[in-house]
Amino acid sequence: MANINDFKLVKLKSRKMFEYLLIDEDISLDDLNKERIGFYHLILENVTGIMNSDDECYTIIDTYYNKLIYNKDLDDLGIDAVYIIENDNKEVDIKLFNFKYRKSFNPEKTKTEGDISRSTKFLEYLIQNEILDEEVNKIVHKKINEIIKQLNSNKICNIYMYMVSNEAKAFSANSNEYIKILEKSYGMKVVNISLDDIISFFNEKREDRKSSFMITPNEFLSFQCDEKSTQKSYILKLSLLDLIRITSDNEILSNNYFIEDDQEILNSRLDFSLLYDNVRGFLGETKYNKNIIDTLKRTHEYFFMFNNGITLTAEKIECDPKNSGMKYLFIIENFQIVNGGQTIRSIYNFLNEDYDTDKITKLREAYVLLRIFKTNRDDPLQNSIAEYTNSQNAISDVDLKSIDSIQIQIEKYFSELDILYTRKSGDLGKIDKEYLFRISMEKLAQILYSAIGYPDRASNQKRRLFQDYYNEIFKSEHFSLERCKNLAEKFIEIQKIYKENANGYSVSDQKIFYIVYIISFTKNSIEESVELLEKFLRECKVEGTESRKLIKKGFKDYIDNELCIKII
Repeated sequence: MANINDFKLVKLKSRKMFEYLLIDEDISLDDLNKERIGFYHLILENVTGIMNSDDECYTIIDTYYNKLIYNKDLDDLGIDAVYIIENDNKEVDIKLFNFKYRKSFNPEKTKTEGDISRSTKFLEYLIQNEILDEEVNKIVHKKINEIIKQLNSNKICNIYMYMVSNEAKAFSANSNEYIKILEKSYGMKVVNISLDDIISFFNEKREDRKSSFMITPNEFLSFQCDEKSTQKSYILKLSLLDLIRITSDNEILSNNYFIEDDQEILNSRLDFSLLYDNVRGFLGETKYNKNIIDTLKRTHEYFFMFNNGITLTAEKIECDPKNSGMKYLFIIENFQIVNGGQTIRSIYNFLNEDYDTDKITKLREAYVLLRIFKTNRDDPLQNSIAEYTNSQNAISDVDLKSIDSIQIQIEKYFSELDILYTRKSGDLGKIDKEYLFRISMEKLAQILYSAIGYPDRASNQKRRLFQDYYNEIFKSEHFSLERCKNLAEKFIEIQKIYKENANGYSVSDQKIFYIVYIISFTKNSIEESVELLEKFLRECKVEGTESRKLIKKGFKDYIDNELCIKII
């Protein structure tokens, strides 16, 4: 259960997030409102998996937020933010958010039915299935109309209502029936996010993690790539009770392999630092995760057969015979869970449920397949193991590449220069460190790809940056860490100039990608390149709005012809 220190950490993280937002400096906010605004973006970034951008972004429609930041009057109808995205199954996910940010910690306070009932006004408009006048309550009505169009399309739509707060507890048990009724009435899934969930977002890596467990010789197999090598990896069967113990944030418990009272694990919390190298972030309650818990409740003895298992990488593995070879003591050091993060989260969720009186027995009798691979620090093999063993929940190519050795090198190089390079959404760096600026892995890929000649694709084909174009961006002769730094700084500089001195022109990432491109292939200054781009946007006959022009090859060809640029 989350405590007051967790509450304070989220408070600090929310304030840190606010500092990275491009909020107009003329807007004066007190500390509480800075935290509240930062909290919105902190949650949205972690749940959606994207940093705030122009072409693929959540929309905050909260009344208070829009009045505070944009001085706009609107009625949010009980919903604070909307995010619409086509998922990997070609279905449309409609994610609605309701936020509650508390200024003080109360360990007993829970969400109420009133918190969710206030959001039903928005849902009623969806059920009425009538397009609304967007001149009235503009932003909100526009999002409702977008959702209605999706619901009327031939695509399968999934509606999720995220009830978010920095409170320690979720809904009380007696609200479950009410939530089920709402879910059925509106065809949606209610997802709770409370303090425990939010804390799980922040998993800073540790270099001193050590755990131990004891098993019989018929419960494991060893593996060597080279017969002459002394380094071994292992495949074994481990009790879920032991799995909880060795991954607990209680280090005394994690090394107490001779534990006599199983009840000692009851208050265990997952050490989230073990998930630092896991490619998946927060998924909430997916069908797969729900099935894990259902298996433990109903058929725990089949868990080993129904689950794909967990994969660890460790810098040191010791396996010593004990009790005349009847038992083997395993000691693993500096280890990471590179596959199975959702499995282990679900197991801990089952542990923390109140109503199953036999859960300790079930966890003792249920087993999981555990792979432990010996890898050295910064070993590329660790990244390959993570990539090839992940198969249960869909993973984006961006997430898979986040653990590539090149991305880790960029992160370390930027950190030395006081630049925060975020390989994973929600990363805010060290709380006590000041960074010059924050830039995401995806944004850097767009910048680099623009600089080598493809600003149109940088926005229009974002998914392919970490598929088809990845080697061209990060593994070609164009690539160097110094070039990454220079172009990232150039992006921030262009952003600042556009915002302060660009003759009233609107600013967007798409435009900045073109400015980077023009500067990379000409001798023009930033200011000159801005004027050229705006001139081309006015004069080019390619049809479409400004944002549509910027992603069309015809507009890119027009610029190349005007500036005599040839991409080889």
